Amino acid sequence: MKIEVAVAELCSVRLALAFVDAAWVRPGPGDALIARLGPYLPPLPLMLVDAGGGVHAHFQTGVFAALAALARGGLTPFTVDLDLPPPSHEPPPF
Repeated sequence: MKIEVAVAELCSVRLALAFVDAAWVRPGPGDALIARLGPYLPPLPLMLVDAGGGVHAHFQTGVFAALAALARGGLTPFTVDLDLPPPSHEPPPF
């Protein structure tokens, strides 16, 4: 499964936005997806955003919801492929 992600700064807070289908933007499936995405991303707060402006996160999203929908056009997205193992964030052993 491939997920489009971007890092944004909203209200002086840097966070990762994952642009997903509306079915993922709710408790349960959204929580599972956030947990799966965690190892692939830098250690930032993560918010799931759907095309209709719906959001789901493990923090209060009130202020960020409208901004996330508006910010999508100006972001540089990258793709996370959940079918591949996450990158190693550990320093090399030498």
